[in-house]
Amino acid sequence: MYENKKVSKIVDEVLTYLLGKEATDINIKVEKLPKYTMIQTTSQNIKLSEQELVELRNFLNSTHREVETEQYYWALAGEGNASEELGLVAIMVDIAEIYYEGDELKMDFLRKRSDN
Repeated sequence: MYENKKVSKIVDEVLTYLLGKEATDINIKVEKLPKYTMIQTTSQNIKLSEQELVELRNFLNSTHREVETEQYYWALAGEGNASEELGLVAIMVDIAEIYYEGDELKMDFLRKRSDN
């Protein structure tokens, strides 16, 4: 049960970030597989410079997931500003990929399942 709530919080924080950046046509896919959950987003009309894209990618992958302290962090999700919220997302996912495919911004997050 907690695993589903954590995935829901990640989706909520990423959606809040994208809406705050005035993204449009936002699509979110959550795929629950036996060993991990994949969260994929695509959005349009969000313009990040190459530097912003690299910084966001590095930021989301700079903090390694800490399962022991995750319970505390996921409860805080939604309490801070956009960069802090994505910081909490970074703590809750194992891998984050951010890239453009044509005009679409794609964000892929992989989270190893902790309910196995």
